[in-house]
Amino acid sequence: MTYKMTLFFAFLFTMIFILANYCVQFNIGSSNLTYGAIIYPFSFLLLDILSEKYNKKDVFKIVRYGVILSFIPSFIISQPSIAIASFCAFFVSQHLDVYIFFALKKLFPKLWWLRNNASTIIAQLFDTLIFFTIAFWLTHSWEWIIITALLDFCVKIISSFASTPFFYIFAIRTKYKILAK
Repeated sequence: MTYKMTLFFAFLFTMIFILANYCVQFNIGSSNLTYGAIIYPFSFLLLDILSEKYNKKDVFKIVRYGVILSFIPSFIISQPSIAIASFCAFFVSQHLDVYIFFALKKLFPKLWWLRNNASTIIAQLFDTLIFFTIAFWLTHSWEWIIITALLDFCVKIISSFASTPFFYIFAIRTKYKILAK
């Protein structure tokens, strides 16, 4: 991957993360669900597409640049507890997603849908647990945290399955078209 491509994807990854951090402050209707829960799964889709097309080292570079680039803007646009929780969850879950994706790619090279969904769902489980524990443990009851985290995680599971066709189009189908030429 060229340096310009790395910077482009790191910037795109960073924008998704910052937008999700900003939108997590806004509930959808009267529910506990936020717009951040809808936006954040796109970061996993982007990483999975990149993981399918590039090597682990290049994808980790994008994650690390994204972590660095998003740090200050996240603190500016959101509450400190949200920014810290989101940064911790982001760092752990995105690395976990890449590790799991490449492990599944090695074990099951033909099961592209499995690596896409399993890596994302497992990583987002950790993301949800880390984020909700750190962000709200001093300000909300455990009952509220558990209910809201479960709702958030359900949206992330649905998003993972809904993103599968996009993963296929942008990662798998384009790969086979390139190989056929």
